[in-house]
Amino acid sequence: MTQIPLFGQRVARIRQERGLSVQELATRARTTYQTIWRIETGAMKAPSIVLARRIARALGVGVDYLIGMFEEDEEESLSRTATLVG
Repeated sequence: MTQIPLFGQRVARIRQERGLSVQELATRARTTYQTIWRIETGAMKAPSIVLARRIARALGVGVDYLIGMFEEDEEESLSRTATLVG
């Protein structure tokens, strides 16, 4: 089983929250249904920055949010917690 990258998870969640179908998002982002589907299912792990920007705009969010740019890495967070506890 393939783990879906954060980008794909967030695209799917926000698309659903906005009440958009995969086809509606694809049209708004000027791409294909297949591309959005591949991103949401993890088949496409790293879309181009141009595509990521179009998707973000279509969803009304920033690319930084979709990629988790300002969030700590899980390993980094665990390391800090272990240091504080230990």
